[in-house]
Amino acid sequence: MVDLSKGDFNDPKHVVSGPGYIRTMYSAGTGFAAGTFYGACAAAWYPDPVQESSRVNLGGTSQIRAVGRAVLRPAMWAALVAGSFTATQCVMEAARNETQDHWNSLVAGAVGGGVIGMTTGKPNIVIATAISMGLFMTAVDLSGPKTVYYEDQLEHKRNGFLPKQHKESEQLAALKELYPKFKDL
Repeated sequence: MVDLSKGDFNDPKHVVSGPGYIRTMYSAGTGFAAGTFYGACAAAWYPDPVQESSRVNLGGTSQIRAVGRAVLRPAMWAALVAGSFTATQCVMEAARNETQDHWNSLVAGAVGGGVIGMTTGKPNIVIATAISMGLFMTAVDLSGPKTVYYEDQLEHKRNGFLPKQHKESEQLAALKELYPKFKDL
């Protein structure tokens, strides 16, 4: 049994800490993995074959470069968004000496949203995406880690323990008597 009170990484109440560059690299790597998954799904979902337009290309065949471009472009953008958000959050924490502050999330969300908006190349969309993503990340940060109303039920779901001896119902005991071949299941 994992003791979640130690602050293990898989603990839902785990507070992210550590050097900023490690957090940024971990975040960018996670973004790259998520973007690669998205790009692979998008390339597989599109009904036409992924190919470059050239005179040498045979019709109906996929090219490795074209598939790589279709998969790695979303991976690059997702890694850039995640890395810029985390790097900005770390810089804000270091500059303000406040680790649990919603202003850090506001600025970091605005930077991440700006990177998302840069995929379009239109300045008005960059600004709108930066503002809305900053506000969204602030709302997420202000809502806290517990997003349920019944916190005691959430605590039981996360840390509840089963009894050491399982208690069978009367119906199950009757079925095991009726079918002795299956009594050890």
